[in-house]
Amino acid sequence: MRKIHGGIAVAAVVLLGAGTALLAGCSSSPDQAELRQLDDLKKEVADLQRQVADRESAKATVDKEIADGNARLKKCHDDEAVVRERLAK
Repeated sequence: MRKIHGGIAVAAVVLLGAGTALLAGCSSSPDQAELRQLDDLKKEVADLQRQVADRESAKATVDKEIADGNARLKKCHDDEAVVRERLAK
C-alpha cells in the first residue's frame, strides 16, 4: 500500500514539475539570445552528425578489412587441411 502511495506522490511531483517548466517556458517569441543559442545548438548538432557519419564510415572500412582478413584466414585453413590430407596418404 505504501508503494502505491509513494508512486502516486512521485508521479504527482513529476507532473507538477513538468507543468511548471512548460508554463514557465512559454513566451510569445524568443529573444535574440535564445535565437543565438538555438543557432549554436543547431551547428553543434550538425557537427556531431558529421562526426557520427565519419565514424560510421571508418567503422565500415574496418569491418570490411576484418572480413577480408577472415576470408584469407579461412582460405589458409582450407589449404592447410588439403595439404595435411594429401600428406597423410
